[in-house]
Amino acid sequence: MKRRCICFLLWILVIALSYGGGYLCFAWPISGASVEKMPEIIPVTAGKENFILPETRLVVETINLKTGEKVTEEKSMPSVYLGLEREELSDKLNKYMDEMPVKEMEQGLVSYGVESYSTKKVVLKKIYYPDENYKKYYILYRQGRIVVYYSDRKTVLEYPDIHFRELPLNLQCELLSGKEIKDDEELYAFLQNYSS
Repeated sequence: MKRRCICFLLWILVIALSYGGGYLCFAWPISGASVEKMPEIIPVTAGKENFILPETRLVVETINLKTGEKVTEEKSMPSVYLGLEREELSDKLNKYMDEMPVKEMEQGLVSYGVESYSTKKVVLKKIYYPDENYKKYYILYRQGRIVVYYSDRKTVLEYPDIHFRELPLNLQCELLSGKEIKDDEELYAFLQNYSS
């Protein structure tokens, strides 16, 4: 028992000396040396000196090339544009053009870009060229059923209850490659004629 107590105390003493020695090795040179003053830290903006702020004004110029009409309106800055630089905003507008909403497609949007850019005011320019031969809908036979799409050919309007085999042969061929429909009246007439 006595032997165990002595071993335990020696073990504690070794740990204490190791800790104390390690502390002195690292603390001794620092306490004697003079510590140099740290240089002033200057925040870096990483190139974001010219970005959109909440108080930045947004002006949208809309031009209709067919009629020559030009409309300029000031809008509130959307939160998705806050903090963007010119290139980032331009990329966002290009993505908008790539994934254009059906409504903009119907109106004939052909260009959307940054006209001028500063932290005080951003001017965006939308150019429209409405097409009178624009086809609003697209009907296609796909995966065993007839599908009515909007003109973007991605957004489904409806799956009409029309049996493909009961349609005339020339219409079947047309639906296999896709049939464009001009407007609501033409679509309604098509659905009325061929629905079961």
